[in-house]
Amino acid sequence: MITDYQAKYFAYELSRKGGAGVERVGRALFDACVDLNPHQIEASLFSLRSPISKGVLLADEVGLGKTIEAGLTMCQYWAEKKRRI
Repeated sequence: MITDYQAKYFAYELSRKGGAGVERVGRALFDACVDLNPHQIEASLFSLRSPISKGVLLADEVGLGKTIEAGLTMCQYWAEKKRRI
């Protein structure tokens, strides 16, 4: 288990290292009420990166947090006032 401070620092580091467009997920990361794993953040960033894609398929193994990945992406779109999800 990591502390709130560690989670925020980890989210900041992932956002900083990810490159262009990653800052989009920042608001959702800092407000998350769950413990996020790196692969969940990467999946959410993948779904937010492509401006021409109309969606993505989340196909992880059972128990790896597909619901959290989708929720993180939806939260970011909601924060950007994009209500047609």
